[in-house]
Amino acid sequence: MSKRKLQSKCPTLFHALLYGRPDFEVNFKARKVEPRAEVRGDIARIYFYMADRYGLRLSKQDRQLFNAWSKSDPVSVWEREKARQIMILQGNINRFVE
Repeated sequence: MSKRKLQSKCPTLFHALLYGRPDFEVNFKARKVEPRAEVRGDIARIYFYMADRYGLRLSKQDRQLFNAWSKSDPVSVWEREKARQIMILQGNINRFVE
């Protein structure tokens, strides 16, 4: 089967084969996503940056959850380097990663 045909018939399978299976749970009915523990802090800091830089609104519940995620998954060397590279390209820093 061609890539195009596989993508049109089975998009989920196509993306799983192309990118690998994501290691997180999605509950569409409850509207919840649970990423793996080692990336939760990264995700939290991205949301904080988006709220700070672009005015993304976060509920009190979201802020509490993201604070807990950020504390349980501290900034990694890789995350600092990524932020530094983005700063070089864009000229702005994610202060939540420093």
